[in-house]
Amino acid sequence: MQDKEQFNLIKAIVLISVATGIVGISLGSVAASFDVPMWIPLLLSLTVLAGAAEFTFIGMMVATGTNPIFAALTGILINLRHLPFGLSVATFIEKNTYRFIACHIMNDESVMFGLSQQDDQAKQKAYWMCGLGIAILWPIGVFIGYLLSKNIPDIYVFGIDAAFPAILFALILPMLKNKTTRHRVFLGSSLSLASIPLLPTGLPVLVSMLGLLLKGKSK
Repeated sequence: MQDKEQFNLIKAIVLISVATGIVGISLGSVAASFDVPMWIPLLLSLTVLAGAAEFTFIGMMVATGTNPIFAALTGILINLRHLPFGLSVATFIEKNTYRFIACHIMNDESVMFGLSQQDDQAKQKAYWMCGLGIAILWPIGVFIGYLLSKNIPDIYVFGIDAAFPAILFALILPMLKNKTTRHRVFLGSSLSLASIPLLPTGLPVLVSMLGLLLKGKSK
């Protein structure tokens, strides 16, 4: 039974890492469509490693002509969720020089897989597997997307922008068996959708975290 659970975990991590790489293709194609030099999205994918912030930076700086500093600050604001992320994973991340790499590969997916495990050793293993998988496949996806966009007129006809949310939804679906989790998800998503007309792109997802304030007993 334990081997089966381990296999399912690895399979899920591989799927989400590949899906993230596919989203990277989307980012690369967007950058190429605006004639952004390849080194900019590629450098962002290696150093920032945060899709929402990178999409926002490229979109604001190039599409709307926003000052790069303001675009970068907006990206930082969008990634404020990394503050509670850091606090939540600090309990099982190694307290040595590797913690700096661990901080770099911290993202929504690696935190999700890490926290979903039962003990610290399993949490650490899942966190590193997912974090490194995304750290490798994300820049590769950006690079491929940039090259493809120069040769394919409309890369979105392949539906690559829908692959990531579809796989992520499939992974979290079993968690909705918990009544309290369902209520929190419903409240968070409702608040997020309601805030879309009021907030800049990328910020409504932060509003969804208010759903965690809902009290209740797990069932």
